[in-house]
Amino acid sequence: MANYSPQHFEPRAKAVNVRGVANRAVATVLTAGLIAQPLMSPLAAIAAPAGDTTDAVKGESPIESTVVAGNQAVVKTAAQLAEESAKQFEAAKAAYDAAQKKADAAGQAQKQAQQQKDQASQAVTDNATEQNAAEVAALQEKIDELKAAVDKAEEQQKKLGDLNGQLDQAKKSVENKTQALKDAKAKQGEAEKALKDAQAKLDAMGRDDYEAAKKDVEDAQAKLDAANAGVKTAEGELEAAKTAAAKAEQAKTDAEAAVTTAQDKKQQTAAALLAATAARDNAQQKFNQAQAALDAATSGTGIDLSALEAAKNAAAGELKAAQTELDAATTADTTAQANLQTAQAAASAAQEKVNAANAAVSSAQTAYDEASGKLGDLTNKYNTAKAAYDQAQQTEADKKAAYDQAVKDRDDKRAEYKAACDAADAAEAASDAASAEVDKLEQQIAELKSNMTVDQDIINSGMLGFMAYISNSSDFTAQQKANASAASSMLTGAPNKDERYDKASWYDSYVDQDMSRETNPLSLEQLRNALTYLDAQNNIRKANGQSELSVSLRMTAAAALNASYSSNIWGHSNLYFDSSENLAGGGGVYMGGETVDTLGWPYTGLYTEEKELFDQEAATNSDLAAHRYDSDYIYWNYNNVYSKCGHYLNIIDAGNEAIGIATGSGKNTDSEVTIFDYSGSASQKDFTVSEFKKLVNDYIDSAYSAGGTQAQKQQLKELQSKLTEAQKKFGTASTAYNAALNKQFDAQEAFKAAGTSMNTAKGEYESAQAATATAKGAYDAAKSEFDGSGIDIDALNQKLEAAKSEATAAQTVLDKANATVTDCQTNASKASARKAKAQGDYDAAKAKSDKANKAYGDATASVKDLTAKCDAAQRDLTNKQDAFSKAKAADDVAQAGVNDAEAAATAAATALSNAQQEVTNKKQALAAAQQEVKSAKAALTTANKAFERYADAQKALDNANVALAAARAGVNTAQEQLDAANQAVEDAKKAIADAQTELAADQALQADLEHVDREASLAAGVTVFNAGWTAQNQLPKLDAAYARYKAAVDAEKGLRQAEADADAKLSDANDAYAAALAELNDAKDALAAAQAEYDKYHPKAEPQAKPQVAQAAAKAPAAKKQAADGALAQTGDNSALAGEVFVIGGAQIYAQALPLAGRFYLTRVFHAYEGDTHFPVWNDAEWRLVSSESFASGANYPYPFAFETYERRRN
Repeated sequence: MANYSPQHFEPRAKAVNVRGVANRAVATVLTAGLIAQPLMSPLAAIAAPAGDTTDAVKGESPIESTVVAGNQAVVKTAAQLAEESAKQFEAAKAAYDAAQKKADAAGQAQKQAQQQKDQASQAVTDNATEQNAAEVAALQEKIDELKAAVDKAEEQQKKLGDLNGQLDQAKKSVENKTQALKDAKAKQGEAEKALKDAQAKLDAMGRDDYEAAKKDVEDAQAKLDAANAGVKTAEGELEAAKTAAAKAEQAKTDAEAAVTTAQDKKQQTAAALLAATAARDNAQQKFNQAQAALDAATSGTGIDLSALEAAKNAAAGELKAAQTELDAATTADTTAQANLQTAQAAASAAQEKVNAANAAVSSAQTAYDEASGKLGDLTNKYNTAKAAYDQAQQTEADKKAAYDQAVKDRDDKRAEYKAACDAADAAEAASDAASAEVDKLEQQIAELKSNMTVDQDIINSGMLGFMAYISNSSDFTAQQKANASAASSMLTGAPNKDERYDKASWYDSYVDQDMSRETNPLSLEQLRNALTYLDAQNNIRKANGQSELSVSLRMTAAAALNASYSSNIWGHSNLYFDSSENLAGGGGVYMGGETVDTLGWPYTGLYTEEKELFDQEAATNSDLAAHRYDSDYIYWNYNNVYSKCGHYLNIIDAGNEAIGIATGSGKNTDSEVTIFDYSGSASQKDFTVSEFKKLVNDYIDSAYSAGGTQAQKQQLKELQSKLTEAQKKFGTASTAYNAALNKQFDAQEAFKAAGTSMNTAKGEYESAQAATATAKGAYDAAKSEFDGSGIDIDALNQKLEAAKSEATAAQTVLDKANATVTDCQTNASKASARKAKAQGDYDAAKAKSDKANKAYGDATASVKDLTAKCDAAQRDLTNKQDAFSKAKAADDVAQAGVNDAEAAATAAATALSNAQQEVTNKKQALAAAQQEVKSAKAALTTANKAFERYADAQKALDNANVALAAARAGVNTAQEQLDAANQAVEDAKKAIADAQTELAADQALQADLEHVDREASLAAGVTVFNAGWTAQNQLPKLDAAYARYKAAVDAEKGLRQAEADADAKLSDANDAYAAALAELNDAKDALAAAQAEYDKYHPKAEPQAKPQVAQAAAKAPAAKKQAADGALAQTGDNSALAGEVFVIGGAQIYAQALPLAGRFYLTRVFHAYEGDTHFPVWNDAEWRLVSSESFASGANYPYPFAFETYERRRN
């Protein structure tokens, strides 16, 4: 087998206490950055496009000049005048269009200037409001802080009075507890004397006789208990046998009834089969007779009946077809003529409707075109806005559904996190309780040992003395003694026949010769601790079908030496052990369960986790799976698997025969490890596990045998047994606590992730709401503009579409009517020709049919009757054959049922016989068990009578022990109460000193607030104190209030300048707009003149509407222009120039700065430190988690932690 040790298994981590996480506890070293909010609200930037304020130069218009020239040119021809008037009209039209565009631009510029003026005026008004609010806020802040300081000082003074009263009470309590301790010690002395007397009395009676008598009683009671159990077992088995017999009897009765039923059914099917057979034979005879009669009638006559019948049928078919064609042709001719007349009338009516519908379409189209030209742009704008509004509403609904789901998910995760916290608290309480029980038992053992005389030489010689005891005793085999001697040589570093066991180079550095040190792997304490790992080791092997390991003395010594090495140098020494070695971090008593489903550390790592890895590999490799219990084969053929699963493979290796286990820490280190050294040699099988455990415990107990009573020794054993059990419970509780902590951490991470998702969904929902509001505004504006146009385009369009639809329908009717007329004319001609032809065909077919009917009737008078009889006989034969087949199948099924029922009846009879025999056997067993009970009771009575006098003495001794334990507990309780009372005095003194310090601080803060110079603070924008006063406190909230006021005052001048500039620009825009409108009116007049001139020389055939000249909907009121210098003021928030302003704690500074912050950065360390300070509690409704990054523990940071960023919610 390979001398190889697999990868190291890391030491288990100590339990981490994160109870404080649920209460937002953070590490002592915590930095939180608080981003200060801007002290001045931003002002909207004012800007406007530069308007064209150039006045138009007035003068004689081209149109006016042309008209004058036209009036003077009297001698020009009419054609020349017409041409000139047309040119003048086009020029006037172009000038008018240009003036209209200029007026529109000037109007837009005037509107923008007015908006900017309104914004600037509103900003000035808002600034004045802000100044007043800031001044009031500063005054209120000072009042609030001063009131808080006064209230706090009063509370501290009251607290001082209460604390002084508590100090007096604590001092009185110390006096009372001191007297109580004296009384308890006196009672302890009395109890010790009573115990000594009771022990002496019991010893005088002979301890060996007492033990023998006691054992007789226990043995007799055990036999009686076993006999009673045997009776109960026999009674249960008898009842079960009776029940089985009753069931077998019923089963036999049921089976016999089933046989009778099956036989009855078989008789019925047999009778039915006989009747069906007779009916089938009779039908066959009748069919044969009918067929013979038909054959006799048709043979030898010389007539071909088939040919005559075929000719008759053919003639009849031709006649029928001719009649049908004649009838159809006649009907079709009549119908075609009527249809032709109807179609011609319908076509005339349809033509009249088409003419009327086309006229209606023309009229509706003209009305729609005129309105559509005016309303086209408004319609497009309205449709676009409505589509955008509909889409925004749908998006908002989707985002709200997503947000609602995210809120639900967050709430679910919060509940899961709270449940995980509660479970972690409960698990911690259970772990603490288990730990307290271990501490209690260890204290009791220490106290008991302190009252017993100890053979210190045995303790000091440790494992070396234990090995010497075996090698020098005649109670052990030669092999055991030889192996013990070899182990002693290894422990002392003496030369050895096998160089593997010679003294290692590191022996002197890591092997501690002080074997009385309790954590030394060579100490008896650690030797006893190592015993706790053995049963679990063998139970694992048994669960895997492998033999139990024996204990090797040499491997035990090897494990102790290697534990000394590995606790100093983490890794394997590769010395001393035979075949393989497992190493685990951590030492002491094994605290897990002893079955594979209850294992604890280190077996959960060495076995459970590595088994899962191996099973994954073996699932796809049959060869690997086949050699699971051969670690040597896997090492040489699948080394990569062995490197991952070697601990597991060493434990279950079929080649291992013996084991040695050691635990503890070597010289110069406190780090403990546990070593498992294996041997594949049968010569190393020194003891079974139970033998070795008894041997070790008896040897260690012998150290206390020199002194101490038998009761003390017995009590020590019981306490040690209880301690072992308590340590296992503590291990289980610790494992459960660590698992609960992991679940708590996972639940917290899930809760934080759900919170982040919820905040993201909320932001998207709020954005969607804003987008919907914007889209609705655009939609409402477009609809209002559309509705205000006064044109009902929908009604006009509906009228046009209705007219078109009517025209289309009328045309369709006309086309169909014309087509129908054509079809009817064609059909009428075809129908007349068809009728004439059909009449001729019918006459010929009638003559042919009459002739064929006569010939066939003469020949077939008698044959028909015989044929009908033969056909009927054939049908009856077929029916009777079917009935016979069904009856035969039913009879076969019935016979099978009889066979099955008879077999079941035979089996039931056999089962009943067996069950009745079993009842007889169980009755005999019950009688024998009852006899054993009777004998055991007699033996118990005899043993109890012999033990009575010893029991009374032992009871007195037990009562004395109980009384002494109670007295000692009373002393301990009294001492604890006295210590608590003394501590209460010290706590009260410290609380008084702390309260006095806080009172002085509160009074200093009150004095600082009373010396604030309000006017100077408002002017400076920061807190200013009265001249000569030295402040002891920072007042950040008050500083912020004064800064807010000064910021508003500083902004006022710029805002007023911006208002003046905007007013000047508005005046300029008003003047430009008035000039543009005047120019537009001039162009309008010139256009009208040119139109009149044009109309003189261009007469129209019929009246037409005059061109419409668009006018501005409204004229801007004339405004007096104000001359003012200066550019447009630009204002805004410049607080961002300072970047992020950080406030770094203490906790009190955090609490004061938090209301001013817009963001804070938090580092969570998932560990509770002694003397923890806490970040202030924040309101989740005001803050949202925007980012979180988690880190596991590692080499540079022993505990898990997370970086989190919170931002203030914006409503």
